[in-house]
Amino acid sequence: MPRFLQVILAAISFGTRFQGPVKPADSGLFAAALALQPAVGLWLGLAAAVLPMFLAVNFRGLQGLMLFASGIYLFLLEWLTRFDGLHEFDSACRMLAGANIPPEERIQRRSQPGSSPCTPMLIGLKFLLLYLIFMRTALFGDHMMLAVTLVSVPFFGRIAMLFAYPSGEKNAPSAGVVIKVFWTLLALFLLAFLLGLLRTYGGDFFSFRTMKLTMSGFGDRSGGGVPPFIALVSLGVQDTFSFFAAGYLTVMYWNTEAAKKLKERPSPFFAGALCETAELAAMVIFLILADDLIF
Repeated sequence: MPRFLQVILAAISFGTRFQGPVKPADSGLFAAALALQPAVGLWLGLAAAVLPMFLAVNFRGLQGLMLFASGIYLFLLEWLTRFDGLHEFDSACRMLAGANIPPEERIQRRSQPGSSPCTPMLIGLKFLLLYLIFMRTALFGDHMMLAVTLVSVPFFGRIAMLFAYPSGEKNAPSAGVVIKVFWTLLALFLLAFLLGLLRTYGGDFFSFRTMKLTMSGFGDRSGGGVPPFIALVSLGVQDTFSFFAAGYLTVMYWNTEAAKKLKERPSPFFAGALCETAELAAMVIFLILADDLIF
């Protein structure tokens, strides 16, 4: 089997329900599979968004169905990842809870039975935010904003997950600095372009009239001789700083808590906690942007 195909299959089977014939056993294959996790996040977002988007586009007048669609998306997103992120988030919360506890005892909590009250709070907050996002977007026909949100949430979560792995340390799962910077900059650039499109042409992506106006007026709206592509990106740049700040605060929180209570940087078993909290932060920012774009 070609090496690139092994890497793709290993990346898909990394922390997802679809266990392929190739698993990231050796360190080189593991590092390559880890580097592709943001792309896997996009795939997970697309898979989880299909049914909720269908409901939002065809039954947007039914508010109760928007609540149902929110629950479907949240369940599918966690189910596709085998609920590993929630389990790791729960373990991380139990390890960091309390004060004046030796680091060794905190590490032992990871394998002990029990659960943290933070986990149901996280699920409830995600469910509430998703419902509000559906209400702000689907009911107003802003389907493109909803689609961008549903697909991007696990994408940002998987980018944050990379920061739980050290950069280039020997005998340890690692994600290089170049990989982290590449995905971060790519995510911010793509988001700036998409949000620029939304701000310029509106969010009803499934409206033929909107697409027709977009195609006919693309060159006229750039203004001042600025190339349209640059103009669109510049419109969305102001919004991307919110995502950058939210993601930075998420990573900084886990780094700070681990350094203070575990006397080390977060090890890979904090990856799920970083992913879950980054997804929550992304939902908050998308909700704020949805209000800003519509009203």
